[in-house]
Amino acid sequence: MDLLDFAARSCRISILVTLDGQQHVLVEDRGRSLQLAVSGESLLEPARLTSTVFWPPEELKQRLNALECLNSLRSTGRLQPTFFPIEPRCSRLRRVLRALDGSIAGAPHREIGLALFGRTRVEQDWANPGDHLRDSVHRAVRRGRSLMNGGYKRFLL
Repeated sequence: MDLLDFAARSCRISILVTLDGQQHVLVEDRGRSLQLAVSGESLLEPARLTSTVFWPPEELKQRLNALECLNSLRSTGRLQPTFFPIEPRCSRLRRVLRALDGSIAGAPHREIGLALFGRTRVEQDWANPGDHLRDSVHRAVRRGRSLMNGGYKRFLL
């Protein structure tokens, strides 16, 4: 019988069993995490996991990915990076957060530009009549403030 024994994994495993018997599992490994809601057998012992065959179409891709990730965890003992693609907006969001940090610290936009783009680029482009670099810094600060003031909630939808 193919059993999933969470105790045998090299990842950090947290299991929460609620008073009504619902089980929630959080698997964490090198900055990646997989969260599962499980009903039926106790996960405090090695268990055979089965899945509902039919899911709503809007959940199908996400659930299949979770099953593949879980199967990989069972066979390798790790959460594999292939199931956790890098957010395409990662570098832009990092720049936005750095700009926000500088703004909150009271740094002038030119200083924020130096931190984001480097001295060479700022010296070449800061005084450019098109204001592209200054506008870029201004937009990054504005976007950071928007995220800080509740805009981050759009990521959760």
